[in-house]
Formats: sequence, C-alpha cells, structure tokens
Amino acid sequence: MRTPGSRLRDAVLGAPQETERLRRLSLPRRQAMPVFGADGVSSLAYSPDEVVMVLALAGTAALSLAPWVGLLIAVTLLLVIGTYRYNLREVARSGGDFQVVSDRLGPRAGTAAGVSLLFDFVLTAAVSAAAASSYLVTLLPSLAGHRVGICLVIIAVLTAVHLRGIGLIGRLNPVPAYLFVLLVGVLVAVGLAQDAAGTLGPAPSADYGIQPGRQVESVVTGAGLALLVLRAFSSGAVGLTGVESVSNSARFFRRPRARGASQTLLAMGLVSAVFLVAVLHLVRATGAVVVMDPRQLVIDGATAPADLHQMPLLAQVSRAVFGDGLLGALVPIATVLVLLVAPAAAYSGFPVLASAMARRGYLPVHLNARLNRAVYANAVLLLGVAACLVVLAFGAQVNDLIQLYVLGVLFSMSLTQAAVIRTRHRSIRLVLDRLPRKRLIRDQLVTCVGFAATVLGLLIVLVTKLVQGAWVTVLVVVVGTWLCLRIKCHYERVDEELAVRENNPLKALPSRVHAMVVIPRLRLPALRALAYARASRPSSIEALVLNIDETRTHRIRALWDRYEVPVPLTILAAPFRDPVAPVVRHVRRFLKRSPRDVVVVYIPDYVVEHWWQALLHHRLSRRLVRALRREPGVITAVVPWRLGREDGQDVPDPTQTPRVVDGQAPGEPAASETTQTAEGQR
Repeated sequence: MRTPGSRLRDAVLGAPQETERLRRLSLPRRQAMPVFGADGVSSLAYSPDEVVMVLALAGTAALSLAPWVGLLIAVTLLLVIGTYRYNLREVARSGGDFQVVSDRLGPRAGTAAGVSLLFDFVLTAAVSAAAASSYLVTLLPSLAGHRVGICLVIIAVLTAVHLRGIGLIGRLNPVPAYLFVLLVGVLVAVGLAQDAAGTLGPAPSADYGIQPGRQVESVVTGAGLALLVLRAFSSGAVGLTGVESVSNSARFFRRPRARGASQTLLAMGLVSAVFLVAVLHLVRATGAVVVMDPRQLVIDGATAPADLHQMPLLAQVSRAVFGDGLLGALVPIATVLVLLVAPAAAYSGFPVLASAMARRGYLPVHLNARLNRAVYANAVLLLGVAACLVVLAFGAQVNDLIQLYVLGVLFSMSLTQAAVIRTRHRSIRLVLDRLPRKRLIRDQLVTCVGFAATVLGLLIVLVTKLVQGAWVTVLVVVVGTWLCLRIKCHYERVDEELAVRENNPLKALPSRVHAMVVIPRLRLPALRALAYARASRPSSIEALVLNIDETRTHRIRALWDRYEVPVPLTILAAPFRDPVAPVVRHVRRFLKRSPRDVVVVYIPDYVVEHWWQALLHHRLSRRLVRALRREPGVITAVVPWRLGREDGQDVPDPTQTPRVVDGQAPGEPAASETTQTAEGQR
C-alpha cells in the first residue's frame, strides 16, 4: 500500500527503477560535454577576478602583469589536461580516482584522495552559487544586501533539480553552456577587434584609483613580486577544478567512456585557456579593476565604502564592449545560467564517489546507491546541506571560497597520477612486445610530465595560500580521512564479531526460555499476545501490568480473575508514570538471577488504517522495542492487530492449553510475520 510519504518521495525523486537500468544510465556526447565541461568553462566567471585581486595588492602598476599570469595559467592548464587525458582510460576502467588510488597506493592514500574530492565537490556548488549571486546583484542592484540568502536559494533549487537524476540534467544543461561559450566567444572577438581599431571603450571601474595593500607595500621588486605573481597564479588556477569533475563523471559518458571524457577535457581546456588570456587582455585594455577590500579603491578622490558591490570583470568587459544596453547584459545573464548548471558535475560526481567509499566501508552505508531515479539521493541531499553550511561560514564571498578550492583538486590529481605511474611501471616490466611496450613508455613519460606540473602547482598553492585559507582544506582532509578510517575500523570490528565460525559458542542452546507479555489493557491484542506466548511453550511465562492508573489496574485484575487466565500476573510499580523503565528493570533483575537464560518479551500492538490516525495513539511498542533491543539475552516479539482488517475470530482462547499439531501450535505466528514485524519496528 502506497503511503503519502512514498508518494511524496516519488514526486521528488522519481519512481523506483530497476538496478540494471540504473547501471546503464549514460548520456550521449553532445549532452555529456556541456554538462560535465561546464564546471571548468564557468571558471571564467571568477578566475580573472582572482588574478586581478591579488595583483591589485601591489597597486595599479602590477595590473599590467595580468595577461602574462593568465598565459602562465593557460599553459599549465593545457599541460595538465593534455597529460591527464592519458590517465582517463585507467581511471574509467577502475571506476574513478578513489578506486585507482586505493588499489595502487593503499587505503590511506585513497581515503585522503576521496575526502579531498568530496570537499571540492561541495566547494564547486558553493563557489558557483556565490559567483551567480554576484552577477545577479550586478544585474539587479536592489539585491545587494541579500547575497547569502540568494546563495542558499540557488543551492536549494539545484539540489531539488539534481534529485531527479542525471537524465533530466542532461536535457537542461546543454543550452546554457553552449550559449555562454558562444556569447563569450563573440565578446572576445568583438573586443579584440575594437582594441585593434582603437574604439574599445573604458570599463565602469576604469576611473577608480587603487591604494596598495598595507601588507605588500614593498613587494614591487625582487622576491616579493615573484611571490605575488605566484599567488595570483594559484588564485586564477581554479580552472583546473574541472579536470577532476570530468574524470570522476566518466561513468556517465556513453561508450567509449574514456574517449568521450578525453574529448570533453580537451574542449574544456582549449576554451578555458584561450578565453582566460583574451579576457585578461581586455581587462587591461579597458582598465577594469576589482580588489579584495573595497576600501583599497579611490572613487572621486574618496575611499570607497567597505560594503561596495564590485562588478565582476567579465560583466565590466561586456559593458565596455557592448555598452550599457541589452547586449551588455547578455553576457552576465549567460554567466548566471552557466553558473547554475556548472555544479552538475559535482552533483553527479559526489554521489558516485560517496557510494564507492561507502561500499568499501569508509562512509556510512546510508550513502550507498538507492533504487530511484536520482540514483544517489542521500548523497545529493548531503552535498546541498554541506554547500549551504560553507556559504554561511564564509558569507558567500567568492574570494574567500577560492582560497579553499584548488588545493584539494591538485592533491587528488597528484595521487591519481602517482597511482597510474606505479601501475604503468609494473606493466612495462611485464609487457615484452615491442609496440605495446613503446606505447606504455610514451604514456608513462607523458604522465610523469603531468605529475611534475601538478605537484609543482600543489606546492605553489601550499606556499601562497596556506595562510590565506588553504589551511581549512588541509584540516578538512586530515580530519575527514581520520574519520573515514575510524568508520572503516568500526565496520571491520562489526564483521569480525558477527562472523560465523566453526567453534562458535552460539551453537549451544540457551538453558531456559522465559516469556513475558506486556499487558497495557486487557483487550483482543493482549489476548492474542498471551495465546502466542503460551503456544511457544516457554519454560515460564508471566504477564506484566504497569500500575500507572489504579483504576485500570484493578479492572485488569478483575477481568483476569473472571476469565481465569492461567498465566501469573505481575504488577510493576510505575510511580513516575513511565511505561518503559519498569519493564526494563524487571527484565534486568530476572536475567541477573539467570544470566544464561533467554527472555522473550511479547508486546501487543495495533496498526491503524491511516497515517494521521497514528498521531492519536501512544506508540508504546516502539518505545519498548528501542529500550529492550540493547539488553543482552532479550528478544522482543511485536504481535500486531490490524485495525479495520481483523474480526477477532482467530484469536485463540488464552484459558485453553495450546495443542501442537505437526510441530506448530495452533495460532502460533508464522516466522516470516514475526520477523517482518520486528524488523519494521526496528
């Protein structure tokens, strides 16, 4: 029977589907490329801002280095993507980066890589929502004071949409991604043509002055300038985050998966690299500026207020190229749309990774796959909640979130490449054929180059961003890895304790079995529980009455004597009107006298017809089951009475001695019914 809860769940998540159909779930390349490549391409919305913000600490003169820093980022991005494509076949075959690292470098390294990727997926959703809110405020200045609320609403909507599964996302995402690439391509082409012709207009912030940051007033020469450039490089290298998103989502590509993921990586890298350099060139040409602290800006000879909303650089370049009309607003609108679809790779990769870690025992089993259209609904909800918490912690500031962003991706990529290098090294030693061996050596050299570039980028980020906020990522990875390993130890201890052995002492039968029947009121459910308890032929049996109401207790005793029920009646004192504690104390006292015996507590219960009727009744059976389930040597048996569907004619007479027919007493509940009821209560 379908309940309102199940109907609501199907409305939100979709109807349950077969496991085999879910395993075959995939997207064609025309849908998969914009869905999983949008994460890297959308970094154009904030990566130029991060480069300029860091360089602006040294004043206006340092902004001339922005295109060169962008070129350095573009070369690194293409180098990493070009070499990482050689790993995708191994990653796709193993099921993901976590599996590759765990199988090749050990469980500790694999767990660390998995935790860092999970945190980066959370940051992907948070950063995309924060950047989208910044562009929305640019389009609608009246929303300036509500950025945190806007971010939370965006994350909530994204979570609700992604609960419906990757199939729906594949149909919705391509249009915003392709529209963004088209409009930015037109913006770059027209802007470069205007710059060459000398008709390029100024940006809205071209007249702003910049006061150098106090902490870097003397970094314009020597090592200080080099450190500033490296910090700008590490801030603008957020485009690398899209590499892991595509790699961990390779299972959603149609076969051949590795080829589709490789082509997506290449297209994403080329678009991101070319557009980043071009946009930073137009930023310098138009004089657009953004700073970390608005009080660095000098507007009309006065210091800007601390709450000044700074227009993102891509929006400023669009205004400079297309003007203040509709054309100038098209690029910000397309940017908002692509930022809304960019977390699709995170919302698909996070559940896949969490499920893989849960199957190996490093995360709670609740994060394993579920049979609904969303495939991994629990993990999607967890990602949404975690992203909201990150936004609340950092106030929806893109710059603060970026400090945490790149480190985890570079760390996991380094581990993945190290694992692939180790695997190929073993293969090279075993393969003797000339041509396959040459291909393996070529791939190994390419991967080594990419590994060196990734490790170098990781060291740069650690040196330049550790104090600025990257320590949070380090702390999350360390603590998260420790927690995952503790969860793994717990599951291993459970498996060890529950394993069946040849000399298992539980093969011995208990000395005696005692039955206790809880009698809240002497009605048909209680009579059925008494009959079932007597039919099991225990060593001893007693009925427990809780003396909460004197009048009800006297009525039960009178009926007991009238019907001459052949079961001893025990009245338990309940001075605090607690129906659970007296039963637990009585059971404990009994087992203390006979620790090798087993006590079966029969609890009558009635099942109502409608969900709202359950709100009108005490759920004593559930409370007793929860309290007694932790007691050793105690078994609870819930005897149900289904209201509206039973006439009471099958209730055995508790005053009659039960007879055993073919090894089963009449009226004895079937094992499947008792087991199912007990499991449902648990």
